Amino acid sequence: MSVADNRDRGLDIEDECCRQWPLESIADDRDHRDGWYDLVAIDSFDTGSQSVGAGDQIECKSCWARYDSRQRRGQWWISRANHERLVDASGWYILSVVDPETEYILRMSFVAASVIDQLIDERWTNCGRGGQTVEQYRQVPWSAVFDPVETPGGGQS
Repeated sequence: MSVADNRDRGLDIEDECCRQWPLESIADDRDHRDGWYDLVAIDSFDTGSQSVGAGDQIECKSCWARYDSRQRRGQWWISRANHERLVDASGWYILSVVDPETEYILRMSFVAASVIDQLIDERWTNCGRGGQTVEQYRQVPWSAVFDPVETPGGGQS
């Protein structure tokens, strides 16, 4: 799976989010944006037990339900700098789990950035000299947010 493939999957999921909720992409030309979040709420709405306000900033993250020959559960990759900006803005993540065979979205939910902050608990990994554009990141397994028993293909790891 290439970086371009991952990016295309991310844009497809952003488009799906905009169809489900009153959201819009932060830039018309998504090929050249340098923003640290993906979407903005254009109206207030409820997502079950949570209320998203007009203007709220939203980062869209997706991962495969399973990957590699060992069929390990996927993880969301979160940049520390972008995450801290999202927490400071009282923003949101839309987290999704995708079937790698069909690219069907198995689970998707709004999660406050402050909730993800509690999961991260200041445990960041340094990127080192590997050419990454960020200094620190954290990988959060989707099973930290979604119950594997309730997620298709999410059973025993």
